Amino acid sequence: MNDTDDLAWADAHPGADDHLEEIYCLTFIKGVGTEEALRRFGAFADTIAVRTPQEIGSLDNFEDGYPTMASALGLGEWTVVFEPSGFEGVHLVAALSCGTEAFSLLRHDYANPVAGYAVDGVLITGFDPLFPNHRYGADPDRLLPQMREVGFALGEDDDRFDNAFSRSLRLVERFTGALPTLQQLTAPLVSAHVEPWFSDAVRLEVTEQQAADAVAEVRRLAAKHGLTGTPGLADALAAASESTAPVRVSPESELGQHVRAWLAESHRASWSLNDHWARMSEAERYRGYDLGWLTKALGTALRTGNGG
Repeated sequence: MNDTDDLAWADAHPGADDHLEEIYCLTFIKGVGTEEALRRFGAFADTIAVRTPQEIGSLDNFEDGYPTMASALGLGEWTVVFEPSGFEGVHLVAALSCGTEAFSLLRHDYANPVAGYAVDGVLITGFDPLFPNHRYGADPDRLLPQMREVGFALGEDDDRFDNAFSRSLRLVERFTGALPTLQQLTAPLVSAHVEPWFSDAVRLEVTEQQAADAVAEVRRLAAKHGLTGTPGLADALAAASESTAPVRVSPESELGQHVRAWLAESHRASWSLNDHWARMSEAERYRGYDLGWLTKALGTALRTGNGG
C-alpha cells in the first residue's frame, strides 16, 4: 500500500467518498491544549463550545457576520487546529510557534497552497506543496531529508504534483508522531470564533512614524463614523502613543466588543458580495470597508492585532 493511501482524503476532490474541503487549513502546535491553541488564534472565550461541522457551517451567514471558525483536536503532545474553508494558520504560524514549534498546511484549490514550519516565533521553512522546490524562510533546506523520506520530488526541475497534501501531512507526522483521521476532523470538536486581531501571540514590528500615522488614521475614521467616543478607544491610543510595548485589547472588554462589531461589519461588506441572500446598501458596504480599515489601523497603532 502507498504510504499516503490512508490520507487520500487530504487530496480528494468533490465527489469522492472521503473528501474534506477544497479549502482547509490544519495547524499543529506543540505543547498546548485545545483551548489554548484556539486562544493563540484569537478565540472569543464566550464562543468556545463543542460543535459539529454542520453547526459550524450554519454560522457562515450574513446575520452572524460570516465568522472565522476553528476547531481543535488533541494529538498527544500536539494539538491540531482545523479551519474549514479557512487559512489563518499559515499566516500566523510563526507567531503561533512562540515558545514552542508549529507546522501549518493550507490546501487552497483556487489560490496558493502553503506549508510552513516555525520554531519560537521564526518561520524556518515555507513551501508550496505543489512546487516543493520553491522554499523560503530562515533555513529553507532544514526539512529536505524528511521531505525526501515522504516522497517529495526535489530535483532541480522536478516537482511532484500527486498526493501533495497527503505527503505534506506525512511530513508533519515526522514531527508530531500522530495525525488526525478524517473521522476525527469531522466529528464534534471544541471550536470557537477566532479573530487573529485579538491573538496574544501576534506582535507587529512598526516604526514610531508608522504607529503615529496609524493613530491619526484611527482618529480620522472614528470621527467620520461617529465613533470617537467609543469606550476605551482614547485610552488605548494614548497608551500606544506613550510606549512601544503592545497594547492588548481583550475581546471581552468594552473596546473589544466594539472591535468585534466593527470586524463583523467589515466581514459582511466583503463576504456578502458572494451571498445572493444578503443585501447591503452602497453606504452600508462602504462603511463596512472603512471599519475594516479602522481595525487594521488600530492594530498597527497598538502594535498588535491584524494591522496593515
